[in-house]
Amino acid sequence: MDKRFIPLSPAEAIQARRALTEELAADPGMPIPAVIKKIRTSLRFTIAEYAKLCGVSARTLQDIEREVSSPSLATVEKLLCPMGMVLSAVPKSSSR
Repeated sequence: MDKRFIPLSPAEAIQARRALTEELAADPGMPIPAVIKKIRTSLRFTIAEYAKLCGVSARTLQDIEREVSSPSLATVEKLLCPMGMVLSAVPKSSSR
C-alpha cells in the first residue's frame, strides 16, 4: 500500500470498496483506462504496487492509464481482478 496514506481500518476498507463499486456501476460507459486508474487510486496503490499485484509490468499499467496503449482482454481481466470485477459488454441505449 502506498506509504503516503494512513492505512484504512478493515471496516473503512470495506466501505471504500463498496463506494467504488457503486461509483463504477453508476457509469458503465467509463473508459477502461479510467476504471483501472480509479480502482488503483481508490485502493491506494502506486503503479508499481498495483502492477505487481496484478501480474503486469509497471510500464504496461502506466501506458494503459495514460491511454498510450490499449490493453488486451487478458490484461484488463488481470487489472480488474483485485476488485473482484470482470470485463463485460454493456449495450449502448438507442435514442429513438
